[in-house]
Amino acid sequence: MTPDESEKLTELRDPLFVISTSLKIIKHQSADGKLSPEIKRIETALNKIEKIMQ
Repeated sequence: MTPDESEKLTELRDPLFVISTSLKIIKHQSADGKLSPEIKRIETALNKIEKIMQ
């Protein structure tokens, strides 16, 4: 991996952490079942991004 690629991955980790943490907060605060499918879509996308980054 080149230094540029490594730097880009590092830059991605911070926003992904924020998104992931926010998602957890939303899940705990929301009793609305309508949000559940959207939360699952976001989680799936985050998991795919995480696998790509590894």
